[in-house]
Amino acid sequence: MKVIMMTELKLPWDGMSESSKRRVEIITNHNIYWVTDINGRFGIFIESKSEFDSLKATISIKGIDVIKRNSSTHLGELILLLNEMEDSRIFSKLCEDLVSTINLHEDNKSMISAIEVRLMRWQELLKKRNSKGMSIPVQMGLFTELIFLMNVLCPRIGEEQAINAWVGPDYDKQDFLLDKAVVEIKSYRTSKGPQVSISSAHQLYCEKQPLYLAAYGLTRSNNGESVADIVEVITKHLSSKSKLLLDMFNLKLIDFGYIPEIETEPYVKFLIDTVNIFQIADGFPRLIPQMIPLEIISLKYIIDLSMCSRSLSTFSSLFAEE
Repeated sequence: MKVIMMTELKLPWDGMSESSKRRVEIITNHNIYWVTDINGRFGIFIESKSEFDSLKATISIKGIDVIKRNSSTHLGELILLLNEMEDSRIFSKLCEDLVSTINLHEDNKSMISAIEVRLMRWQELLKKRNSKGMSIPVQMGLFTELIFLMNVLCPRIGEEQAINAWVGPDYDKQDFLLDKAVVEIKSYRTSKGPQVSISSAHQLYCEKQPLYLAAYGLTRSNNGESVADIVEVITKHLSSKSKLLLDMFNLKLIDFGYIPEIETEPYVKFLIDTVNIFQIADGFPRLIPQMIPLEIISLKYIIDLSMCSRSLSTFSSLFAEE
């Protein structure tokens, strides 16, 4: 894949003068506007069809003024205004995320509730913002989950089911919840051997069966692909399929912490060296909740997959008819 060159970002407020308002055209069920204030600050105006029960501001995002008020016409108004132009890229991403969220909800009450949830999510994401960006282990994790989504699930069950099955960003116990199987995705550096880290007793335990572990061996290489490369491929594919699916995908990326606009370094590129899938059943080495004394409230351990060949399976088994 060719290297993607960064192009100048087109912002929703381009060409708008001070104190102006323009409707977000892709939204038809709600009144949402791109706005600028008297000082030319960029903003988004979200109108509720009913007054807010409480005007207490529960969201505080650094560099963004959040205004929540009721109008004289008995409508609720939620306005976000950016304070510093240098943060316009990240603010644009936040606003796009809100627009995607709004598009998923026809009902006014559920739309407002969803917006508040997304803003709380952004509040937490931006609190974690640092100069180091997304760590390499986190990039490896997202990279392999996207590869599994793109190469294994989409061709077999279709894009909609595949994206709905991706529950990793929702902080579920495993990464993919399929109709007939549950899958945990792990990655490791090939140079260090097939050793994967398990971060909790629930990660390799699920009441729903069968449960599988898909393990990807990766090597860092400029000849490989990055998270951004895979996201672009999937985004282009979904763009030709469904705006709704694309919105769902983008929301899950942000929940994972994938926000290119706040990264200061290019994403790392990886080559996939090996892929194996193991069925997690009797005989597979693991710690499960029933084995752990109540006094132990957290644990982490490493499994050497080179010693687990007896549990090897195939991706086809994920879709096998009973």
